[in-house]
Amino acid sequence: RQQIPWVPIGGAAAVVLALSVFYVSVEPFDVAAGGGDAAFELEVVTTQPGIEAAVTTTAPPRSLSIVGDSQAHSLAINLPSGIESTFSIEDGSLDGCSVYDSGRVISSRASFNNTFSICRDWLDEWANAARGTEVALVVLGAWDVFDLEIDDVTYPFASPEFDALFTTQLTKGVDAMIATGAKVALLEMACMRPQDVEGAGVSALPERGDDARIAHLNDLQRQVADLRPDVTFVEGPDEWCEDEQIASDLGYRWDGVHVYKPGANLIYETIAPALLAIPV
Repeated sequence: RQQIPWVPIGGAAAVVLALSVFYVSVEPFDVAAGGGDAAFELEVVTTQPGIEAAVTTTAPPRSLSIVGDSQAHSLAINLPSGIESTFSIEDGSLDGCSVYDSGRVISSRASFNNTFSICRDWLDEWANAARGTEVALVVLGAWDVFDLEIDDVTYPFASPEFDALFTTQLTKGVDAMIATGAKVALLEMACMRPQDVEGAGVSALPERGDDARIAHLNDLQRQVADLRPDVTFVEGPDEWCEDEQIASDLGYRWDGVHVYKPGANLIYETIAPALLAIPV
């Protein structure tokens, strides 16, 4: 019978316990969070027709759930100071997901691979995020600019089959959220300027930098919004497509795709009048 060395074991246990307490006390690091300070200011005048008179400060703040991909996540967590008096924002995003529960994207960069196998519950997740909120904001684009392959069938981007699939799936998501009592806003997809930066989980994929693809997807979003009285297509900042100094500034979007606080503030200040004008 061997004697158990209690002291070394006890010492090891103490080390493990100390490390556990340390790691529990450290907040998880999110590469999508950060950027310089930004202060939200609600503009009274907007260029979108018919909504100028509806711009007022709200009390209490309008509840807003943001659903969509990792762009939605970045927008939801990088909140500028002062926005809490206008919007109460919840993050309902799903990183790596669009409006599909299977299949994969196909990029001209052959070494890249992404599947939607982790997105099987996206429809329920959108509905859960919208439940109890006044407006659900849909933010997509990062995974929608590619050809798709689902069940060994390829859907080339902008083909009739691709367009029908995207609009059908997006409509399913919209209807699921409307069924909870929420109004739905589709944010205009932003022109992207992808760059290879340290910490990015995805390389700079060329399809994301194709403005024509973004324009086509926004046309599809407008079609979906036009068919639903409880859905509004909301125009985003012009700068993403028209001002290269801002669009390519990594202070606004840390990888040219995902916003930091200044980029999020640019979006919020642009879309706030339209979101506040939605009758709830």
